[in-house]
Amino acid sequence: MNPRRILTVALIGHRFMAGAIPMPGGRPRVFLPWRRSCRLKTLCGRQRVATRKAAIEFGWEHSETDWRRVLDDPEIDMVDICTPNDTHYEIAVAAARAGKAILCEKPLARDLREAETMLRAVRKERVVHMICHNYRRIPAIALAKQMIERGDLGSRLFHFHAHYAQDWIVDPSFPLV
Repeated sequence: MNPRRILTVALIGHRFMAGAIPMPGGRPRVFLPWRRSCRLKTLCGRQRVATRKAAIEFGWEHSETDWRRVLDDPEIDMVDICTPNDTHYEIAVAAARAGKAILCEKPLARDLREAETMLRAVRKERVVHMICHNYRRIPAIALAKQMIERGDLGSRLFHFHAHYAQDWIVDPSFPLV
């Protein structure tokens, strides 16, 4: 048994980014490095029925529609913020003030002022924090990194060109981003 304490986590915002990169067993990409040492307590989303359905499907204990109630839960150690970009600031600052460790989807903030305020908040409360660069954990990217480190592509790379195809935006009714 691992003597380390199990982290109790909440995911705020489950529809787009949280489901963008599936994990083994059908779970969303949340907490890739730590998924075996986490208690998936609360999944938070705006639509009650859809959030509850996703919580059941992905193994979360509870569902919630108000992120403020998630931050009020003393059992939650860490929050993964996967909400629309314009909400990261408010949620992250409130999470820091609540003493929660924070994993925030990119982009972290809409401008430098927001980012600096977020940094001051996590430093003041001394909470662990990070931005999620989830593509680093995609198997194809991890394999490319291993190949480069092993020298499979030569001792020195001079040029690299790649295409990464995704199907999530092929829907013609999807808004332009």
